Amino acid sequence: MLKFMQETLSVWELLQHTKKPIVLYGMGNGADKIIDWCEANGVQVQGVFASDEFVRGQQFRGFTVERYDVLRARLGNELLVVIAFASERPEVLERFAQLAAEQEVVAPHLPLFDEEETVSAAWLQRYEEQLTQVYDRLADEQSRRVFAATLNYKLSGKISYLFDCETQREEDIRMLLAPTAEEVYMDLGAYNGDTIQELGRLTDWQWREVLAVEPDRRNCRKLRLLADELAEKGLTVEIHEAGIWSEQVELGFSDSGGRQSTFIGAEKKTVPVTTIDAVAAGRPVTMIKMDVEGAEVQAIAGGRQTIGECKPKLFVAAYHYDVDLFRLPLLLWELVPEYKIYLRKHPYVPAWELNFICIGK
Repeated sequence: MLKFMQETLSVWELLQHTKKPIVLYGMGNGADKIIDWCEANGVQVQGVFASDEFVRGQQFRGFTVERYDVLRARLGNELLVVIAFASERPEVLERFAQLAAEQEVVAPHLPLFDEEETVSAAWLQRYEEQLTQVYDRLADEQSRRVFAATLNYKLSGKISYLFDCETQREEDIRMLLAPTAEEVYMDLGAYNGDTIQELGRLTDWQWREVLAVEPDRRNCRKLRLLADELAEKGLTVEIHEAGIWSEQVELGFSDSGGRQSTFIGAEKKTVPVTTIDAVAAGRPVTMIKMDVEGAEVQAIAGGRQTIGECKPKLFVAAYHYDVDLFRLPLLLWELVPEYKIYLRKHPYVPAWELNFICIGK
């Protein structure tokens, strides 16, 4: 038994054994997956509700979507509420918290990609050695708190674990990464330039160079508009319309025009992919942000030279695969044994916006 695990019952076991009426909050892909599991396992869902402003008498999977107060009047005051959608919006997170204050509330952890193995009692036992190794080696107590809370949440679905360990993203970047006007910043998964603007806010719009990598053509159009605006201020943004990978080839790509464009399991079209080392081209990279929709391991593999020699500060997404909680830090310690690695959870339900922050020099 891992020393930091408090939960033993999985959210799926809870759904099978509860005596309370099970109701879903939200519609969409997450709700579909939960209802599919319930139907396959003989678990009865007794209602679906949405936020009041979205209730229009619509149907979802054979249920009339209700308001919460109407559903509670029909089923009683004691419910098991299953959150079936993701959000980072403060007003929605506050609504989740209010619900959790009056009902038993869970938000089942669902895999982002098909065939992904997720946290279970067997998973925790299988990877006990690696999880313990990373937990013990993390840089501070807050990192260990986040690590433990994340795994307890992923097993149990209890959102209180997420709320209890959250910190604010820009404050963590300011305090731990401490960006300066001298950064050679590589933005992997640059999206529409939002994290370049984040860097600007934190450095009073000063840097040596920004190298932005983004494969989605629609995102790149927005990125180029931002780069043109910044060029008028004398700020350099070099854009690479490509994905980031372990080698320079072409790969299938899901071109969604949003944050979730991915190479994982994608066949929609092909796009070129490049590597950290190729983009860096020998430049002294000082900081890398890496949120590449599940390709973090491949990205690191394609940046062994740059990461090993430059030891840049890193901000790496840790939520696409459950095994990333241990395989990413272990891989990075292989390249730079002296990295201090922090783990931070920023506001989001479920356990997205989970990031490793690595400090070398």
